[in-house]
Amino acid sequence: MVGLLIAAVRDLDPPAGGAEMSLATLLKGVCEPGPLSEAEVLYLPSHEAPHVDPALLQQAWRAKIFQSNARGEATLLTSDSELERIGVNLKIEDFWSGIAWRLRGKSGQPNSWFQSRHLRNCNKKFAKLLKVKIAEEKEQTERSGLPVIGVTQLHWSAGASEVFKELNIPYLVFVRDELQFIQPDLYRSSLEGAAAVCCAGEGLGQQVASTFKVKAIRNVRLPVDFASRFGTIEEIETTRAAGLSNRVKNNDIDIPRISIVGVTPEKGYEFYQRLLPHLSSLWPEARIDVYGGGAYAEELGKFDNTTWHGHTSVSEVFSRCDVHLLTVVSTGSWGRVINEAGLFGVPSVSISIGSQPEAVGEGGMIVDKTADLDAWVNALRTTYTQREELGELARKHAGIVDHRRSIAAFRSVIKEFTEGL
Repeated sequence: MVGLLIAAVRDLDPPAGGAEMSLATLLKGVCEPGPLSEAEVLYLPSHEAPHVDPALLQQAWRAKIFQSNARGEATLLTSDSELERIGVNLKIEDFWSGIAWRLRGKSGQPNSWFQSRHLRNCNKKFAKLLKVKIAEEKEQTERSGLPVIGVTQLHWSAGASEVFKELNIPYLVFVRDELQFIQPDLYRSSLEGAAAVCCAGEGLGQQVASTFKVKAIRNVRLPVDFASRFGTIEEIETTRAAGLSNRVKNNDIDIPRISIVGVTPEKGYEFYQRLLPHLSSLWPEARIDVYGGGAYAEELGKFDNTTWHGHTSVSEVFSRCDVHLLTVVSTGSWGRVINEAGLFGVPSVSISIGSQPEAVGEGGMIVDKTADLDAWVNALRTTYTQREELGELARKHAGIVDHRRSIAAFRSVIKEFTEGL
């Protein structure tokens, strides 16, 4: 064993979303022997792992997770792993968060002032609950001559960071979404005091560095276990072929089909309100398929060229579409769905914000964030015309977020910041 990782977060398991599943995947990964990113092992999505020289394998870490027990008992995400999950008696919501959501603005975000009050209260309580527990873990581990490093992210990272700093534990903070940018004063100290801020993609890292005076930025991309989500590459190819075959049977194969997966204010709701009717006037043959639950996604179904399908499996979505479309308003956290589309040979059109250009790579087109609607329509038409070529490039690029590759990157970051401890 190399040492102890102490993760202190609001949520991990049960997960509240993709950020929790990503961190759990990374922590589980480094709790097993494996290579560093410098070994440059070639991992292919939905393929078996290649043989790795045992001499390249790093020892396994031990990991303890402190999180709220308000979500309930652990799920298979962590229960069948080396992670030790410790619940703390602290509620996730309170009076102030309720008001914040009731007074949310048109953007869909909770009222900033009341959200700040809620988060400050929770982080203060979290720090108080953690201090003694983490101090004991640190003392026991260091007595054995092993290093300790902290890990945190999202809502309660300010409280966790306060404890790590007070106990002289170097720590890593993951930035996953727009939260730290919405509440910069609350999270500034936690980000600027971290040994490194980990971001999925250099683009998001640049956004962080331009807002906060951080010590270091490290690129740890999203860990996507394609095989567990979609099966073998042969199964994925079969699913894609079946979807296209059904379109042929339904005389639909020559209709350009563009998919949007998940719609929120941050993920372009107002933009789509302008783009979709404009697209209809310039390219009336194209059809837009909107997937995902919620009022925002459903509302887009009102346009003549758009169909809202509700919750649909990702494999079904990308088995039958030609182009995937994704945009964001401000924070360019990595669009995982871009690479999921790529795995099925579907190219994406996205925006030049944060990490989206890295997610798309050569497997699609990037539209400048200042571009007009005509530029978006042109990008969609060009991508559709070149969908076979761009789709193949997207398929090859999907491996950039293969979970084994991301775990190796995380392992390298941990090693870097624990050497000499």
